Amino acid sequence: MDAQQEKQYAMTTVLVKFIADNPAGLAASDVATAEAADIAPAYERLTAAVGQAPLNTKAVTGQAATAQAALAAALPALLGPLRSIATKTGDAPLLAHATLSASQLSKMKPEELRDVSKNLFDAADAHAPALAPYGLTAPVLARLRALHTAFVPTVRGTASLIDQRAGSNQSADELLRDLMQQVYELDKPMEVFRFLAPDLYAGYKRARRVGKAGGQGKDKGGEM
Repeated sequence: MDAQQEKQYAMTTVLVKFIADNPAGLAASDVATAEAADIAPAYERLTAAVGQAPLNTKAVTGQAATAQAALAAALPALLGPLRSIATKTGDAPLLAHATLSASQLSKMKPEELRDVSKNLFDAADAHAPALAPYGLTAPVLARLRALHTAFVPTVRGTASLIDQRAGSNQSADELLRDLMQQVYELDKPMEVFRFLAPDLYAGYKRARRVGKAGGQGKDKGGEM
């Protein structure tokens, strides 16, 4: 494992124990409980594989990061014209979809960027004639879509992917990626515990921060 992978592995070890120790607290959210239930089996598959094959995610994650960055950097070219059309026509739903900053796009998790960009390209289809005067002709839109097409296959599924591939001959690096994707999915429903159970949420945050400098600091790599 490289340094980042070792930190992720250490964090998931602590997180699995946190989940096992707090079933009653997590029960306040059916979604959080369901997402949490997928983590322990994924962790067990990873621990079984760690001793069988070295982790080497550099090439795969590098390709995924490049595709994600290219799409996020290009989307503002579509967002600006869509916002303009929405403002001129009083189209509130379109404006809501198109009101995103470059900074917001760059900070999205892969599955979020995948879904948001799909919605934007659906909106582009619906407003194709109006976009042409902005320079977003059919060939230009096709170039933008090519970035989306290249990015989508790099996005891992979560629980469904883990279930589908559980019996396959996965390498340790694939299993780690699957496990981390499931952790990212758990992050979302856990937000409700900021209000429902602040102590439980604080414990969750401590578990998620294992391996980070001083246990604090700005989050990286899609983690809390």
